Amino acid sequence: MSWFIRNKFKVIAGSGLLALHQFDTHYRYERFNRNVRTFVAAAATVWDYKVELDRHPDDVEEIHARVAKRWYELCRGNGGLYIKLGQSVSLMSHVMPPQFSELFAELQDKAPYVDYEAVCEVFREDYNGQVPTDLFLEFDHEPVASASIAQVHRAKLQDGTEVAVKVQKPNIRYQMPFDLFCYRIATWAFEKTFDLPLYWTTDEVCDTITREADFKAEAQFTKQARVDLMGNVDKVYVPLVYDKFTRTRVMVQEWIPGVKLSRYADIANMGFALKPIMTTVMSAFGHQLFVSGRVHGDPHPGNILVRPDPNNSKEYQVVIIDHGLYVIESEGFRQTYCKLWKSMVLGDFDQLKEVCTSWGIQDSEMFASMQLFKPFRKHHQGSTHFRKTSRTEMLEMQVRAKERVRELLKETHKIPRELIMLGRTLNCLRANNKQAGSIVNRINLFARMAVKGDAVTRNEQLDQGVLKVDRSRWQLASAQLSVFWFRTRLLVIELVHQSVLLWRSINLFFTRRDVGGMEEVCCRMFQGATSLDGMVLCIDHGKEYEQAT
Repeated sequence: MSWFIRNKFKVIAGSGLLALHQFDTHYRYERFNRNVRTFVAAAATVWDYKVELDRHPDDVEEIHARVAKRWYELCRGNGGLYIKLGQSVSLMSHVMPPQFSELFAELQDKAPYVDYEAVCEVFREDYNGQVPTDLFLEFDHEPVASASIAQVHRAKLQDGTEVAVKVQKPNIRYQMPFDLFCYRIATWAFEKTFDLPLYWTTDEVCDTITREADFKAEAQFTKQARVDLMGNVDKVYVPLVYDKFTRTRVMVQEWIPGVKLSRYADIANMGFALKPIMTTVMSAFGHQLFVSGRVHGDPHPGNILVRPDPNNSKEYQVVIIDHGLYVIESEGFRQTYCKLWKSMVLGDFDQLKEVCTSWGIQDSEMFASMQLFKPFRKHHQGSTHFRKTSRTEMLEMQVRAKERVRELLKETHKIPRELIMLGRTLNCLRANNKQAGSIVNRINLFARMAVKGDAVTRNEQLDQGVLKVDRSRWQLASAQLSVFWFRTRLLVIELVHQSVLLWRSINLFFTRRDVGGMEEVCCRMFQGATSLDGMVLCIDHGKEYEQAT
């Protein structure tokens, strides 16, 4: 008793925290506990990179591994939107240390699912007390797939039609506002800690994720994608949505049997070659990026299925699903984005700088590198990419890279908000191509789509009388020369791409060593040229650099 009296405040505080923990766990959807775990992980990460790394600079790999494991366990424990965060990290091998991409890759197929009773709870709330058995002839209790915010069940309508029923997990509605608030605070804290402009992206990210949780909006995006892609891109299909059943947290669409894009052995067993399939995939998303202006924001392999064409089993068909996360480009942005890609391929530095300046971006070379996922420089310095880089030089590059990012994002109020989420789409597509062996020349294909998108703009302006055609011989000759130069540049890029594929095959045959395809080569050059590998995480090397010099 005397011990209790001496420590009564500790006992009361401990009991209160335990009661709060239990109440939050069982009645408040863990909103408080999840945020506390996040803030603890963020604080520990800041300590590791601001203090431990300065004390023990040679332990950088160990620190990367420790931080990666910490955030991986956090994402698994918190679930929901944190799974989506982890899946995004797994695709960022070009800018994150390998410890992150390797560990977080496990989250692509490990999203937890809720039981049937929880599904019924959602149905009762969205269908005025009805449960799945009241609406469907059959409804599988076990989901066939589970993602970060929803899971999919196989079912049959009353007429026997097979459908896929997408059901939002019940806790998402209550956890999302708190998770996004926590995300804003953590982003602000990292911005202040590492002295990098990050917080300006939070409004767009939060708005996009909130919209993704509205399945009525997803139904509209899906129907629009059918219009944009089917008929415009060969061998692409988008599932049909059953509007009658669409609710805010439930969506019903036709059942599509198929295999994920990443299951290469299964695709080969169906008798289909991977390269034309990947070409179709890149063409579909290139069409969205540069022509339609409505872009799927989450094209990871699980959202891209391959199946035999129902009308011709000898031909393949690419099915694009899960249209909840979308980027809607303004017409002005779409037109300018086409010009950006044309200028990058043509090496038109004046046009490139003009576009970047209009967007408030001062470092056009670094921005172009981020779009291409390869180094882009006006003046190449030949052998500097091939000689060994000293530790002092590497530290200097990291400090310089930090300054370049600051300069790049100096006028964030001018930067189009579309670029924030488009970066995710481009990164997913790059990762898909890299995983498939870089068999598609992504840069060439997107450049051609940019030209197509620019042509659409010009044709519309001609029809409206906004654009006048100068038919002078000089103008025609100049236009023909521009086309010739563009095709020449594409040919050179294609020759480089094929040479890399050949070199990879030779190494695999004679040495059994995989040197990587074009995406891997670009990734290594990108990291070497900008020192972005771990740049954000190793951002405080300035002191060490000063000592080294």
